[in-house]
Amino acid sequence: MSDQDLSSMRRSKLRFSDSFASLLLGGAVLIALFAFFYVERNRTGVAPERPVSKGFLHAGLPGFEQYRRLIDVEGLEATQTSRAPGDIVMELTATVRNSTGRTINELEMRGVIFNEKRESVGARTVSVIPKQQASLKPNETMKARILVEGIPPRVHRKEINMEVTGLRLE
Repeated sequence: MSDQDLSSMRRSKLRFSDSFASLLLGGAVLIALFAFFYVERNRTGVAPERPVSKGFLHAGLPGFEQYRRLIDVEGLEATQTSRAPGDIVMELTATVRNSTGRTINELEMRGVIFNEKRESVGARTVSVIPKQQASLKPNETMKARILVEGIPPRVHRKEINMEVTGLRLE
């Protein structure tokens, strides 16, 4: 065999191994993208369990309803955006007024989006105090914000609600 034939075979093998490596790399990138979008699409708005702090009141505990009635949630509004995989994200905002006569150090709220049958199509529970504001003194107000993700795009959204689900007073 001549040197020219050997050189031609080496170039051919080199081109084959380069294109094979490029093909493998492209496949790995595609698999990673599909996995990312699959996880994002199937992600739910369920908040992870969090440890309950001392003095935290929630439904079923004595005194909760008494204080919950004294926390006014007014001016509820919703804005909607879409994400790349096709699901809907809604931001619920409301003005929260503390009429308890005590400082609120922790306030947990739940935002819900309902369909025409009053079935929940999206919900999320968040700690608005201390996450969005350090505390809420008596007779003060704050803007509370809850981002509800993963709402299917074809679902009819008819009603929204924000409610107090837990609190801790000073």
